Parts: sequence; structure tokens; C-alpha cells
Amino acid sequence: MQPTTQCLPMDCTYCYLPLRKRKHLMPVHVAEAVARPVNAWGADDPAFEVVWHGGEPLAAGREHLAALMAPFHGVRHSVQTNAALVDDAWCAFLLEHDVHVGVSIDGPEGMNTHRRTLAGHPGFGVTMRGIARLRRHGIPFSAIAVVSDPNPDKAARLYTFFADLGVDTLGVNVEEQEGVNVGVKEIDPERAAEFPAALADAWRARPVIRLREIQRVLNFADAVIGGRPTTPTRPPRPGIRCPPSATTAVW
Repeated sequence: MQPTTQCLPMDCTYCYLPLRKRKHLMPVHVAEAVARPVNAWGADDPAFEVVWHGGEPLAAGREHLAALMAPFHGVRHSVQTNAALVDDAWCAFLLEHDVHVGVSIDGPEGMNTHRRTLAGHPGFGVTMRGIARLRRHGIPFSAIAVVSDPNPDKAARLYTFFADLGVDTLGVNVEEQEGVNVGVKEIDPERAAEFPAALADAWRARPVIRLREIQRVLNFADAVIGGRPTTPTRPPRPGIRCPPSATTAVW
């Protein structure tokens, strides 16, 4: 669910959201309408999660985000954030509401160049400051990285960055031409096809975090071997269950 269109303070070059510089808030009555069937689903599944994703959820403000969460009962909440707005007050909010956290960052500084602030400055530093606050408050987090250049020679460096950062789960999305993002450069399909294999090699050499793409394959293989349905399964952490293209406002 998208609590606001605003992406404060980021203006990523590959963003596909057309209204990311405007602050349109999801009305509370929309959350109440969604909560009615969701609460019934949550009653049947204690692991059911509501993911606040798209725009920058923290830009909605703590009071409004709390109001949007309030109608939901028996579910877990998670946010996918660029972490730039994370401060001690937000950390207290996340802990109080038991909110799972996913951070959007594309890797080490040299791979994070498409994430820039509205003022045109590199966004790496502000995101890392937010991550430092999460770690200081003992808040675990997953991560999503958007890869604009799926060069297999960079896969190990990407994985090592997130392993050292201490994320519990990593999801990797290759940049796509979508919405207002029409500037995707041409990618060598053969090199791009080698990227997932190189990423898997890095994971096998140091399997200290969950890699979403590997986990999906393992879940599928486990279902086949166990004779269970091979429908998609929910990953172990929030904020990484869908690529940016699947994030849709419901208002």
C-alpha cells in the first residue's frame, strides 16, 4: 500500500512514479476499507503482512502513518524506505509498532549513483546515516537494490556490501523501462544473463544473508520435492516481495 506519493528527499533517476514530488496522502478511510477483508485474512495467517511501499512511506509522517495502520488487526506491518528520514523518533515509532523495515539502497557508493536527492546531491550518505540509526537502535532490516548495470563483474562487490552491512535479506531488481522512466540504457543480454549466476556464486561463497532470488528457487525445489503446490511463497522478511513495478497505489 502506498501511504503517500512523495519520495522526500530522494529523486532517483530511474523512478517510475509520476507524482513523487507532490505530497498526496492516502485517506484514512481507504485504509479502513482495505483493512476489513485483510483483517479476516490475518486472522487465518499470523504471518500476514501489510507492506507500506512506493513513494517514501516515512514522508507521510508518524501521525498519519499510525492512523493508516490503526484499522489493521492481527497483521504485521512493514515499510520500504530510503532511510533518509530515519531519526531517533522514527526508530522509536518502528519499535513501538513492531514494524519490519526494508531499506532501498543500490549497493556501495559507486553503484548508488542513480539515487540522488531533490537538490541533486548523492543520496548514499543520507541513506547510510539512516541505516546507522537503525543499527544503533537494534532494528534489523532487509534491502532492495536496483541494478542499472547488471555487470557480472560487479555482482560479488554488490553482495559483499550487503553482507557487511548486516541485512538479513536482499532483493535485487534490474532497472526496467516503466512509467515515466524511459531512459533505460541498452543492456548486453548475454552479460545480463550472467549477472544472477555471479550473484549466486557470491552467495554460495558466503551465505550469511537470504538472497530473495535464491530463496525463490529453493522454495520451489522444496515444494516439488515435498509434493506441495508450487505457488509463490512469502519471503522471510518484508519489503522485498515485489519489484518496483508491482507497487501500486490503491487510492
